[in-house]
Amino acid sequence: MCACNKSTIEKIQNALSPLAPGAVRYRGYLDGMIRFPIGHQLLDEATWKMFVDQFRLHSDSDNCWRGEYWGKMMRGGCMTYACTKDGALYRVLEESVRDLLSTQDERGRITTYPAEKELCGWDLWVRKYVMLGLLYFFDICKNKKLKEKILTALQRHADAVVEKVGPREGQIPVLETSAVWGGMNSASILEPFVLLYEKTGMERYLAFARSIADTGLCSGMDLIDTCLHRKAYPYQFRYTKAYEMMSCFEGLLELYQVTGIREYRDAAVNFADMVAETDITIIGCAGCTHELFDHSAVRQTEPSDTVMQETCVTVTWMKLNYRLLLLTGESRYADRIEQSALNAMAGALNSERQTMFRAKAMVYTNGEAENVPHEPFPFDSYSPLFNSRRGEKVGGFKRMQQGRSYGCCACIGSAGTAIAGSFGVLCGADAVCINLYNSCSVRMQFDGAPFLIGIHADLYKNGHVRIRTTGKVPALKFRIPAWSRTFRIAVDGKECAPEAENGYVTLSVPGPQNQFDLFLDDAVKVHRLNGKFALTKGPFVLAADKRLQNDLARPVRLCEGRHGIHAKRIQNTLFHANLTLDIPVSDGKLIVCDYAEAGKNYDEECSGVSVWISEKI
Repeated sequence: MCACNKSTIEKIQNALSPLAPGAVRYRGYLDGMIRFPIGHQLLDEATWKMFVDQFRLHSDSDNCWRGEYWGKMMRGGCMTYACTKDGALYRVLEESVRDLLSTQDERGRITTYPAEKELCGWDLWVRKYVMLGLLYFFDICKNKKLKEKILTALQRHADAVVEKVGPREGQIPVLETSAVWGGMNSASILEPFVLLYEKTGMERYLAFARSIADTGLCSGMDLIDTCLHRKAYPYQFRYTKAYEMMSCFEGLLELYQVTGIREYRDAAVNFADMVAETDITIIGCAGCTHELFDHSAVRQTEPSDTVMQETCVTVTWMKLNYRLLLLTGESRYADRIEQSALNAMAGALNSERQTMFRAKAMVYTNGEAENVPHEPFPFDSYSPLFNSRRGEKVGGFKRMQQGRSYGCCACIGSAGTAIAGSFGVLCGADAVCINLYNSCSVRMQFDGAPFLIGIHADLYKNGHVRIRTTGKVPALKFRIPAWSRTFRIAVDGKECAPEAENGYVTLSVPGPQNQFDLFLDDAVKVHRLNGKFALTKGPFVLAADKRLQNDLARPVRLCEGRHGIHAKRIQNTLFHANLTLDIPVSDGKLIVCDYAEAGKNYDEECSGVSVWISEKI
């Protein structure tokens, strides 16, 4: 069996577990995506120092969220290390953790809020991210004394919260520590408290976590009961802030695993299914009204005068589904992660290294909005879908010292790129589970013996996947992608027809060396909605880029044959794209490329992207 972290208490076990750090080495575009934030963000010691300084300065005296930046980026950095085992990255992360620990005050608090303004605004949200950053580093930490120091600091930090927040007389109810979004931002501190209970076994942390769940996670509406009985869809809730709501359900799943309360699990599963049904768009994000659930599955074709589909929502949706994938072993969660990772998440990378000078960075003084200059960031904050631009606004923007600034989406992005690598190959009790068909090599241990996997695939080109194995495991599980209408598999050249279960085909590994060939349907498919159409090829959403086609608003009529769209692959000489296709239409041309690389010339006047195309009838 694969080695995984042991908790100090009994816990409902996951169906699947991640491989050891560095066990999977991807190649091609996905490898570049996973490593992108290392070179363009995570090794930047000056930025880490700036984030830690906010705790010394207590710079959120204006009731804001600068204190989230450190924990968000630390979590993403640790997840990226788990994918890459990059030694230089580990050293930078360790140094920043030591720096942060030095900011803890005499009461045990590590927060950017001064004492006189604590426990309001986004203070508990900040403290949540402090805990998450330290907990994620604790899991990769190689220094025993440092781990002890981290755990001691975490307990002091948590005790400072438990002392003043809770249901007892004289305490501040958790949902009353914030006046925004029904207190969901504060309630989301549930997750790190459960994780800290798992590390320490101290009942006061579990009791505090259960008291948060007892609130229903939101003022004026019990989210747990509503989702358990599917009384309403998330876009119909009293508060519809997507990111914070999903964060609460991540914590609820963790609480289920230590309490066994089935209602917590069922509510979280129902919540994720309802979001997928009504609010996830074709690229794997939500919120066509900036960051809110708003029935995006239907509204995604509409023109928008504002930004849409926040990168924080993309990443948190991926994280929630990754947690569900590990817990249940059901393939629909891997389908969702793949959709988000290869489209919305990949599209958010500032891979063309733009200055982003056009992206609005809003600062409010006495209610007056001002757009201020800012530095470039490694991730864009929003993902457009219809005849719009990337790089329009910096999400969660805050100014800091010496002319520096940052934003929430820029900090969270590396967690998303890490999940894109983490979910691809996982380990179960009696099988290795392959979820992502991208070229890679895997070196792992199963029941103490080495097992090697080599995957050769390029879904940008065709649907043939070849997988070679060396060593012995009881079985391999192959995900049947939701986007493939057919799924054929051959073992050592002989085609077979095994039964599928939970979206996977399971095959025994007959010998010490084997070859598995998968044949997937990667034909271009048409998706129609509200008088518009979108195109996909395999898992990739296609988009019109203004550099390829000047008029993104022009209605076109597709030329569809009996067997669908006969798209022609062409060379793109204007900019890098993984896939560029000439789509047959009745008048003029329609050239599309993969959404991941479309519209990334933020700085240029001629910049635009459209997934949905008006259909000429």
